[in-house]
Amino acid sequence: MKIPNWRLNTLIGLNCFILFFLLFEHLVRVPVWMQVIGRVHPMLLHFPIVLLLMAGIFINFSRQLEKTLSIKPLIRETLFVAALTAAITVIMGLLLAQEEGYEGGNLQWHKWTGVGISFLSGVLVCAQGLQYTRYRFWFAAVTNLCLLLVLIAGHFGAALTHGEQFVFEPLKQNNTEVFDINTAQVFDDAVLPILKAKCLSCHNAGKSKGELILADSASMAKGGKNGVLLQAGNPMESLLIQRLLLDIEHEHHMPPKGKPQLTPEELTLLQAWVAKGAQFNLPVAMLNADDSLLLAIGAVYPIHKEENFDFPAADAKQIEKLSTPYRVIRVLADGSPALSVSFYGAGFYTDQALAELEPIAQQIVSLNVDGMPIGKQGLETVAKFKNLRDINLNDTPIDDAGLTALHALPKLGSVRLSGTAITAAGIKELLANDALRRVYIWNTPITNEEVSQLTASFPTKVVEMGFVDDGQTTLSLTVPQITPARTFFRDELQITMSHPIPGVEIRYSLDGKEPDSSNSTVFDKPISIRSNQQLSVKAFKEGWAPSPTIVRGYVRSAKTPDRIVMEGRPHYLYPARREISFFDLESGGNNHADGKWQGYLKSPLSAVMHFDEPTAIDTLTLSVMQNYQGITYMPVYAPEYIEVWGGADTTEEKLLAKLSPVPGKPEQLEGHRLIDCPIHTTNLRYLKLIARPYRKIPDGYPGAGGEAWLFVDEIILK
Repeated sequence: MKIPNWRLNTLIGLNCFILFFLLFEHLVRVPVWMQVIGRVHPMLLHFPIVLLLMAGIFINFSRQLEKTLSIKPLIRETLFVAALTAAITVIMGLLLAQEEGYEGGNLQWHKWTGVGISFLSGVLVCAQGLQYTRYRFWFAAVTNLCLLLVLIAGHFGAALTHGEQFVFEPLKQNNTEVFDINTAQVFDDAVLPILKAKCLSCHNAGKSKGELILADSASMAKGGKNGVLLQAGNPMESLLIQRLLLDIEHEHHMPPKGKPQLTPEELTLLQAWVAKGAQFNLPVAMLNADDSLLLAIGAVYPIHKEENFDFPAADAKQIEKLSTPYRVIRVLADGSPALSVSFYGAGFYTDQALAELEPIAQQIVSLNVDGMPIGKQGLETVAKFKNLRDINLNDTPIDDAGLTALHALPKLGSVRLSGTAITAAGIKELLANDALRRVYIWNTPITNEEVSQLTASFPTKVVEMGFVDDGQTTLSLTVPQITPARTFFRDELQITMSHPIPGVEIRYSLDGKEPDSSNSTVFDKPISIRSNQQLSVKAFKEGWAPSPTIVRGYVRSAKTPDRIVMEGRPHYLYPARREISFFDLESGGNNHADGKWQGYLKSPLSAVMHFDEPTAIDTLTLSVMQNYQGITYMPVYAPEYIEVWGGADTTEEKLLAKLSPVPGKPEQLEGHRLIDCPIHTTNLRYLKLIARPYRKIPDGYPGAGGEAWLFVDEIILK
C-alpha cells in the first residue's frame, strides 16, 4: 500500500528533528515562548498512547475484526495519527526537559523509551503493507514492542511527576505497619512520609525543581538553588516552612496549586519538627508526653501507645494467689495479657518473694522494686523476665556488677537507677542494649561531664540526670495552674487554681496590682467572675523563690446572635470552626495553628449576624492575635481597618462604626489584643462585621510593604 508523500515526509522530518535535538541538546537554549510549547507535553501524550493501543488491537485481532470491519483503512489512519502525535509529543517532551529540575535515571528512561516509540511507530507506518504478507508475524511483534515501550515510558513518566513507586504506593501503604511510638524515628516515620506524599512529585532525583530533592535527609540538609532549606529551631526562618505557608495563589507556594495540599495537622508537624531542631535521627520515644512535636505527630498518625503483646495471659487464679499487700500485681490494661508488679515495704521484701513470680515471668512487662534491698538472687530472677519493658531500681543496692543481669533482657526500654551506686562505665555497657531508650540516673556518682560523654556516644538515647542541688540554689516556683484555661464566658465563670508542689500558697489580685506574700488575697476557694476582670496570680513558699506572675484577662460575652453567616472565607490552613469559633468562648493560645484561631490573608473577615428579636448592643469587641516582633516573613497584625454595619434588616443597614487600629510598638507588643468598636444601637436585628488584614504593612514595622495575617478567635457583643 503506497503511503502519500506528504505523510512520509512529515514523519521523516519530525524524527530527523528529534535525532538532531538529541545530538545537540547540550547546546540547545530554549526561549521562553518555546517553553510554553514544551509544557503542553503532559496534555498531548495521551493521544499517541490511546491511538497506539487501538492500533495494537486492530493489528493483533485483524483476522477476527476484518469479518465485520473494513480493517485496513482503520489500521492505516490510526497508525499515522499515532506516529504523528508521538513524534510531536516527544519534541515537546525534549523542550520541557530543558527546564531546570528534570534529571536522573527516570528522565533518561522516559526520554529514550519515548524516542523509541516515535521511531518504531514511524517504521510501522512505512511498513504497514507487510502485515498482509508473510511478514505479518514480525509486523505484529514490532507493534507489541511499541506497546511495551508505551507502558515503560508511562511508568517512568509517572515516577517523574508523582515520585518513585507511585503506581504501587497504595499497596505499600496498606501493608505498612502501625506507627510504633517505641521504635519510630521522627524524620523517617513521621516527617518523610508527608514529604513523599505531598512534595516528592516535584522534588525527586529525576525531577528536582529548584535543584531541591526531598527524598532523604542528606538531600534536605544540602538544600537547593535558593539556599539552605532548614533553620534548626526557627521554623519561620526556614525556607521549607516559608514556602508551605505562602498563599496558595502565590507562584512559590508549595505544593503548587492543583496538587494535594498539606493538611493543617501535617503543616503543624513540620513546624514542630523544625522548632525541635530539625533532627534527622531523633527517636519518637525520646519525646516527653507533653512535647508539642509528639502531640503534632499524634494528630497526623494513629499512635497506639498500648503494645499488642504476643504472649498468652496468665492464669487469673495464679495472679490472685501471688498477690499480697506488699506485692501488688496489676493487669496493664483491660484485655491485655501484660502485668505490672510493684513491691512495697522494704522490711517485707525478700529475693524469694521475687523468685515466686517465675510462673508469670512471661507476662511481666513492668517491675517496680523502688527502695527494696534486692540482691544477687533477685537480679538473677529479673533476668528471666524476658518481656520486661520497664524496671524501677531507684534507691536499691544495685551496682555495676548487678547491671549485667539486665543485659539479658532483649525488650527492656526504660531503667530507673536514681540513688544507686552505679557508674558511667556500667551505664555505658547497659546502653549498648539496642532496645533501651531511656535511663534515669539522678543522685548517682555519675558526673555532668560523664553524662555529656554518654549522650555523645549514644545520641539516640536519653540519659536523665535530673537536677543536682548544691545546697546554695534557690529554686523558683512554677506558675500556678488556672482552670478553666479559657478567658471568655457568658454569665459567670468559676476559677480554681492549684500547684503541683505541696504547701504552696497561691495569692491573687483582681485590681491589677502585683500579688505579694502578705497583703494579697490567699486562694482558698473558687473565684466567681461575673464581669470583665483581670486576674493576677503568684505562688509563694518558704525556701523557694516566688513564681512569675501570671496575668489573665476575663471577658464577658453577653449576647450571641441566633444565626451567623460567613461571607468571607478564612484561609484554608486556618479555618478553626468557621462560624462556630466566633462565639464558642474558646480562647486561642500562642500558637496560631492550635485550631482556635481563624486566619485571613489578602481577603477580609466578613461575618453577618442575625437576631430573631430586636437587640440593643453597645460595643462589639474583636479578639485578635499580634505577632510581628522581629518577624518579617509571616507577621500577624491587628486588622488594617474594621467596619461594623447594622440595622433592622439588610435594606436598612448603615455604617455603625469604622476604625483603623494603630499597630502597637514591636518592643511593647501584646500577643492577644481586644479591639472595641462602640456602636450604641437598639432594635438591632442585623449586624455585619468586616475586618481587613493589611495589604501593605506600614513603614517602620516588621514586614513593611508586605501583606499581614489576621487571626481572630472570638467576637464579643456587649
